[in-house]
Amino acid sequence: MQTTLARTFAALSAINEAILYAKSPDELYQKVCAAGFASGDFMAVAVFLLEPDGRRLRFAAGCGEDVARLSAIEITTEAGTPEGSGVGGEAFRSQTLCISNDFLNDPRSLAWREGAVKSHVGAAAALPLLCNGKSVGVLFVTRSEAGSLDAQMVLLFERMSANISYALDNFTRETARQTSERATRRLNRMFGARSATNEAILRAKTEQELYQLVCEATAKGAKFTSATIALVDRDAELLRVVACYGPNADTVRASKFSTSDQVPEGRGLTGTAFRTRQPCVSNDLLSDDRIKPWQADARRNGIGSAAALPLFNGDRVEGVFLFNSPERGTFTPELVELLQRLQANVAFALDNFDRAEERSRAEAQKERLTRMFAALSATNEAIVRAKSRTELFELVCQAASTGGRFTSTTIALARADGDQLEIVAAAGPSAETTRNVRLSVDADRPEGRGMSGTAFRTRQPCVSNDYVNDGRVSAFHAVLQGDGARSGAAFPLITHDKPVGVMIYMSTEQETFTGEFVELLQRLAGNVSFAMENFDRADEKNRADERIEYLASHDSLTDLPNRETFNGLLREAIDAAQRHDHRFAVLFIDLDRFKVINDSLGHEAGDLLLLEVANRLRGALRASDVVARLGGDEFVVILDQCGEVDDVQRIATGLLTALAEPMELAGHECHTTASIGIAMYPANGSDAQTLTKNADMAMYLAKEDGKNGYRFFSKEVKTQSIERLSLESALRRALEREQFSLNYQPKVDMETGQITGVEALLRWTHPDLGNVSPAQFIPLAEETGVIVPIGRWVLNEACAQAMAWQRRGLLPVSMAVNLSPRQFADEHLLQDVDEALAASGMSPVLLQLEVTESMMMRNVGRALKVLDAIQSRGIRLAIDDFGTGYSSMSLMKHFPIDTIKIDRSFVRDLPQDSEDQAIAQAIISMGKALGMTVVAEGVENAEQEAFLRTHGCDEMQGFPISKPLPAPQMAELLRPMMMPVAPPLQPELDLAAEEAAALRLKRAVI
Repeated sequence: MQTTLARTFAALSAINEAILYAKSPDELYQKVCAAGFASGDFMAVAVFLLEPDGRRLRFAAGCGEDVARLSAIEITTEAGTPEGSGVGGEAFRSQTLCISNDFLNDPRSLAWREGAVKSHVGAAAALPLLCNGKSVGVLFVTRSEAGSLDAQMVLLFERMSANISYALDNFTRETARQTSERATRRLNRMFGARSATNEAILRAKTEQELYQLVCEATAKGAKFTSATIALVDRDAELLRVVACYGPNADTVRASKFSTSDQVPEGRGLTGTAFRTRQPCVSNDLLSDDRIKPWQADARRNGIGSAAALPLFNGDRVEGVFLFNSPERGTFTPELVELLQRLQANVAFALDNFDRAEERSRAEAQKERLTRMFAALSATNEAIVRAKSRTELFELVCQAASTGGRFTSTTIALARADGDQLEIVAAAGPSAETTRNVRLSVDADRPEGRGMSGTAFRTRQPCVSNDYVNDGRVSAFHAVLQGDGARSGAAFPLITHDKPVGVMIYMSTEQETFTGEFVELLQRLAGNVSFAMENFDRADEKNRADERIEYLASHDSLTDLPNRETFNGLLREAIDAAQRHDHRFAVLFIDLDRFKVINDSLGHEAGDLLLLEVANRLRGALRASDVVARLGGDEFVVILDQCGEVDDVQRIATGLLTALAEPMELAGHECHTTASIGIAMYPANGSDAQTLTKNADMAMYLAKEDGKNGYRFFSKEVKTQSIERLSLESALRRALEREQFSLNYQPKVDMETGQITGVEALLRWTHPDLGNVSPAQFIPLAEETGVIVPIGRWVLNEACAQAMAWQRRGLLPVSMAVNLSPRQFADEHLLQDVDEALAASGMSPVLLQLEVTESMMMRNVGRALKVLDAIQSRGIRLAIDDFGTGYSSMSLMKHFPIDTIKIDRSFVRDLPQDSEDQAIAQAIISMGKALGMTVVAEGVENAEQEAFLRTHGCDEMQGFPISKPLPAPQMAELLRPMMMPVAPPLQPELDLAAEEAAALRLKRAVI
């Protein structure tokens, strides 16, 4: 043991000597390990240092036969883990010497037991290494003999640890001193660089020259590896390098920098400085996660730290400065402050450039405006002198191009036969190039989305002050950029309040078309438009004079007399009839299918049809008769001196026959018919207006009778027509004026008396007509098609009401809604149903749609598809008024029907009428056999109820239960309540039976 102690003293002496001669911490660690192993009786001496993550101790230096094992082990600083519970982790955390004299049996060495056994390690010790009072690592020693680390050796180890820690403190102080000296030297150099930068600012003639001089002065003065300026490309969200100087300048130029925090290249120093408008510094680049996209280049180029500062121009960030240094910790607060002052000087210089450029632009604009005022005067003179449009356009383009020094001035007019703009005049250096440009007013074409097409469509000036980068005019870049076009403007030429063309100006300078300039050019375009209107007025006057007399008296399409002429001829016929005391007839003719032909074959075919009809009418009438066209597909005829009804009928029949003959239109054989209304003079009117109106009224009712016929006017016709027209007019406005409402009639389970559902019934209250019967307005709505939007409203209202009741906590019941034939045939039915359910939030299983047999049988194939689609949504289906239609029992089983409703006509005479009994029983039996719910409509008394219950009817509707009620009263019936089962009815009516029925009625209504 004395020998071991002596060797340990020798090791301590050797380590102290190593401390004296070591020039760096790394050299110290290696010398300490070598001296300790050579002088002491140890298997190995090793140094473990703290990793940057603060969680592990890495092997840094070592000497001895056990070094191979020690260099491969893992030691952590975390307590409670196997790798952190050994003597190394414990010494690091406690900052005290930690010894294990029986290493192979020590629980703390479990993580390394296997290797220690193979290496025959008997004892181990760890000495903490401190720097400025903080643990930075451990000195680890191993011995082969267990129990060989006694108290005296422990004291020597503690002295050894203290001496090494003292040396580390000295190294740290020396490093800090050297760093301070370097920082001072760098600041001094940066002061010199700032002076050089200021000189560069004074010398630079352009922004690009300024950027390069600043980067060069900064990189040289501060000995940066690179100094960089990158400007923002806002469209691409990139920072593009515009100047860079230094040893690694090429690497920086090839790097990608972004302004977006959504990509790694935008989360580094440059992107952060740009977004935050504050300096962003990394004084240890290789361990900074923000720099990952560039760390490989930084390691390769020996970059230790970096800083990015926003580059301002006024209050706007235009880019960033980026400085790279070969050393870590370069960018002290003092250096960053100095760099910020440098940036401020550059920003000041940029502001000066902007002011100088603005002054230059203002002077150029003033000169251009002066020239354009002269050009405006020359243009006005040209307008006065020009004898034709061609001369006008050439003179105007020449004057404007010369005055404004434009690359080209062009006038293009819209072509009547397409969407093209035809260039009619051009002047200026690039006039010939401009003449070859294809222009359009169609926004769907690339050449129609440029300045000229946009100005034409919007009737407003369209300006592009950065022509090269304007995507709207990309279709013209290839042609016009060769002539140096950098900005342009187009102004609409408007005559008679319609755009007829454009004036186009191109300039070789950006930002040419300022507000004042645009206003002046707009005035010039307005003067040209005024001159064009003068030419138009002169041309149109001659044409108008030629046609005015003809157009005043005839229809331009058919050459028949027009309305005004017809009225004059009718008044003459009335005067003649009064003088000679004879009668005549007025026929009002309207084609039955003109709109269908016009819509399907086009207006051209419609015009041909009208021409053919006019010719046939002329051919079928006498020379003394008058035929005229009032407009559209309306024609009128005056049957001269034709006062007998039989004669009028014969002529009307002949006209219908002539018009019914097939005709060839647009390659299709078409059949058209007409409806004719007839008014007799003087019986049906003694003036032109009354005769025409009454004939029109009779024609309308002839259409109602089925078209392709005629009808004479009478008092009944007048009354019927007026009433119907009034009702139809009111019905068309009823929905928008919120005159419709819904009543609800409950359906009751015949066994329990519980309300199982309600049926929504449409009601119409008109402010003048009062309550209009559904029997009166429903057929009219179906005929006119108004039933479709009304039905859509009913569906939405009913679903919304059902959900409103549920939200109030009322009994959830099914909601039955009737579909009209037209609604059932509507292609948007399923969409309307889906939207009603979605808008209300109502479950589809609570909705029941009611259809009639006739609706399903009109088109069985389509009906099956529609009903299957409805049922697939979970919606229930019912056949309303069952037994009154013409359905086939063989087909009924194929329809996805849930409910059959027995029509009230079969319930009304129950139980007295034997035929109604048989029909009701048959419907109930059929419904049961098909698994359907059977509902009886129109139940009015207890006898009917008793019969239906006896024969298995499931539910009923009728006045004994409740008449249709508004929503608030219906809500009272839906309040949750216990409903006792109705007592069985007696076969014979007596007082007790009547009281029982009354009691049930009371329970249902309360």
